Amino acid sequence: MRLDDLFLWYLGDDEPRYVGTLKLIATGKGVSLHYDTRWLASGFALSEDLPLVDIEFLPAGRLSANAARAVGAVDDAHPDRWGEKVIRFVDKPKRGSL
Repeated sequence: MRLDDLFLWYLGDDEPRYVGTLKLIATGKGVSLHYDTRWLASGFALSEDLPLVDIEFLPAGRLSANAARAVGAVDDAHPDRWGEKVIRFVDKPKRGSL
């Protein structure tokens, strides 16, 4: 585990289930995903481009300096530019993640 690791959880069941580890890559310009072994055994693919395979999934395409990218469904779940502004204004987090 590194300081830049984040943990992805599925909250659709009675109890939260650990899906896997998200890691900042390319100096914070991208986010990868590696499914946990328990999720591989009893979970489901988060999207078509994230099949249940024991590998580290990297964002597709070229990473740009002004926009962080994540893999598949994880990229769809993170806030857009307007959402990030609202979070920074309302919550005033000490550390930005995506």
